[in-house]
Amino acid sequence: MKFGIDIGHNCPPRDIGASGIKQEDDLTKDVGTRLINKLKAAGHTVINCTPGSASSVGDSLRKRVTPSLIVTDLMILII
Repeated sequence: MKFGIDIGHNCPPRDIGASGIKQEDDLTKDVGTRLINKLKAAGHTVINCTPGSASSVGDSLRKRVTPSLIVTDLMILII
């Protein structure tokens, strides 16, 4: 099965998530990385749909959705 994984936020400089006791980006990246590794170990194809950068939150969302709609069986959002 092909999975698209969107590790929420993690898209500087505009889409970096909440900041408090911990950084949301760090938490979502940890969960997303673990999930990707487990799915790959189980023999699935995984596409990380998290963009490397974006000019706005809207741009970040567009970059995340486009690849997942084209090539995945299931999209998982970690937010």
